Amino acid sequence: MKNCYETLQVFPTAGNQEIKDAFRFLLFRYHPDHNKGREDWAVQRTMELVDAYHTLSDTSRRAHHDVMRAVRLREDRGKKSGGLFGGGDKVKMAAADEVFKQGVEAYKTDEFEQALKRFGKAIELDPENPNTKFNLSVCFLALEKFNEAVNWMQDYLMKGKDDLDAKSLFGKITALQRKIR
Repeated sequence: MKNCYETLQVFPTAGNQEIKDAFRFLLFRYHPDHNKGREDWAVQRTMELVDAYHTLSDTSRRAHHDVMRAVRLREDRGKKSGGLFGGGDKVKMAAADEVFKQGVEAYKTDEFEQALKRFGKAIELDPENPNTKFNLSVCFLALEKFNEAVNWMQDYLMKGKDDLDAKSLFGKITALQRKIR
């Protein structure tokens, strides 16, 4: 996920006027009219600046951006479920591992819908794996589907009750949910 603070070259504590001033300065600096011979690059850069400004100048979008910057996807499925000793159907578990990895890779490239599908498939193959449920919550959060994010995080927390990061994220998601309403 792109860091809007880096794009606008401001600190996360920046106020609205500081964000506006940085946006105007950089917009002038990177505007296509001021970058002859590099118009394509300048247009791309200008579009990034506009997107970053719109995100940071809107309080609910900024809050969502801040939460997304802090969240970390679980890249390991964790303990293997299934069977008395965790063995289960080895073919099914291997398939779940592979689909889970594909979901992680899709998320890393900001393909949140594709990541959601992959994690959903991993849940079908192994319904009890908590890290997959955590990642589904994060994907829904990235897509601004807060109700679904809350539901999956609640389901995750039922399994991993002592996960302080997840509890903190759950609190942030519910706060976002209230702010957007």
